[in-house]
Amino acid sequence: MTKTQKQRDKQIRAALTKACESIKDSVTDFAYLTHTVDLNNEANTLKVNCYFEDTIALNNADSEFEHLKSIIITQLAGIKLTIKPTHIVFFAN
Repeated sequence: MTKTQKQRDKQIRAALTKACESIKDSVTDFAYLTHTVDLNNEANTLKVNCYFEDTIALNNADSEFEHLKSIIITQLAGIKLTIKPTHIVFFAN
């Protein structure tokens, strides 16, 4: 990994951490999010997985998924990274 890639990875992690904390503040039983990315092709390979405490919490938050996606998209836009909403997926632990 090059120095530039390490810096970019750090930016992505910081943006997603902000998004995660914001979601935790607004949604009950949101647990955490993870991501995968190929830093050579960020826009097409970035995938964000969002996890809720259980299936009940996941189902209760169903109506808020678009809002949660917008939080993540907005944070990533702040570092000039565009992600497709379809690359953000929700799961139960």
